Amino acid sequence: MKTSYPHISSRIFPAVTILAAALFATPLPATAQIPTFASGNGITVQSSAQYPNGSRTVVINIATPLISKKAIRVGSHQVWITLPKDYSSAKSKRYPVLYLLHGGGDGWAGQWVSGGGKIEELTNGLDLIVVMPEGGKVGWYTDWVKQVGGEQKWESFHINQLIPWIDANLRTDASRNGRAIAGLSMGGFGALHYAFRHPDLFSYVGSFSGAADLQEPATQLTIAEQSVVNGFLPNGAFGPVISGNWKVHNPLRNVEKFRGLNIAMYAGSGAHDLDVIERTMGFSTYRFHQRLDERGIPNTFWMYGRPKGTTGCNGGHNWGCWSFALKDMLPKMMAALSKPGGQSGAAPATTQKSKTVRPTLKRL
Repeated sequence: MKTSYPHISSRIFPAVTILAAALFATPLPATAQIPTFASGNGITVQSSAQYPNGSRTVVINIATPLISKKAIRVGSHQVWITLPKDYSSAKSKRYPVLYLLHGGGDGWAGQWVSGGGKIEELTNGLDLIVVMPEGGKVGWYTDWVKQVGGEQKWESFHINQLIPWIDANLRTDASRNGRAIAGLSMGGFGALHYAFRHPDLFSYVGSFSGAADLQEPATQLTIAEQSVVNGFLPNGAFGPVISGNWKVHNPLRNVEKFRGLNIAMYAGSGAHDLDVIERTMGFSTYRFHQRLDERGIPNTFWMYGRPKGTTGCNGGHNWGCWSFALKDMLPKMMAALSKPGGQSGAAPATTQKSKTVRPTLKRL
């Protein structure tokens, strides 16, 4: 089967689309082995292929009645999966899984591989499966209150369909201690959101420039604006801002439910002092960190400022910084997760100390 490959930008030249499709249609070398993905758990597999520029990544086209095609930016509903180097040869080995979520705006499932992210490079040599699912144009990792404009039940899809489907198709460690979740910006919210609502599924959660306070006015305005731009109701995701549903889904208002999780959070101080997006996410994350500390819930928060230099990060809301943060998080996460074969990793979160590293910041 062949899989069409969408470019990161919606402003794509037809010739590029044709070239990408041709690449996916090219038969795989005899030595390259990718898993066979079967339909199940409400997911219909339409096609799958190896990503041409990354030997460890597989792209699967799927369909599910829970998600409308209108809600997806790139046109086809895809799940991107980066496998460990020895996945094909180590037939009896089971691996921990990181669910890695994309952000809003121009975000889509493949960005962590081909849209600025460096997941192949950063996970090289790790015994880890990385699953990068679609999160929609402005999905916000929730079951939308108002489905006008197309079905959007993202939480139900990811939790009730995707995770069981991954466990059924790949040699995963399907225990809580073998599963982590992380994401950037909108995906940072998504990771925190899923972690506190489903603590039985995840043992580690990471947020990069995440919207830790769903009721932050700037975040609410962004959700409404992006919803309208993409043809949906401004309050479709969570309902009117005065409704209690925003609080129900807000990580900041549900900190007690994070107890027992390994929590890692990262943010920059902005590429400059007027970098509203990153600074808003930074203060949102800092408030969330403070609330966790007040409750005595262990967590790690690194406000890394503007590291620059060889880091590739200028402190802004960009891929250089998200890759920088993920690179720092991965070894800590791997130490905490189960080892391949089911052996325990590091001590549970309840024994870890809270850590904050941050420069002095001024609120805008």
